[in-house]
Amino acid sequence: MKRLRKGIVNTLSFVKLNSFTANNFTITLTKVVGTEELVLSGLTDNHGLNNCKDFITLNVDLLTNTLEDGGEYVLTLTNGVNSYEYLALVDSYTTTTGSGSVYGNTVKFSDL
Repeated sequence: MKRLRKGIVNTLSFVKLNSFTANNFTITLTKVVGTEELVLSGLTDNHGLNNCKDFITLNVDLLTNTLEDGGEYVLTLTNGVNSYEYLALVDSYTTTTGSGSVYGNTVKFSDL
């Protein structure tokens, strides 16, 4: 499962496959329950498909590209004619841990 957070640029890593010949990827996030979908195309590997690297890393911008809701999404990674699907969790909240007081062990959830 991949994990992303709304409101930031996320960096996701994927195992580099021999079928990745072009440094041009598309990520599609499709809501598991609902109709929301976000397509990010023209993504490139941060390492330029370096032969010495076993993974590719892609920046997924959820700062300028917005999703209405957090939750579970199907993440489809496309390179050329090949597509690969992953389950992704999009966090739409932040957590703050209290410190140094009676409420030191509490966690506060708030919307982004």
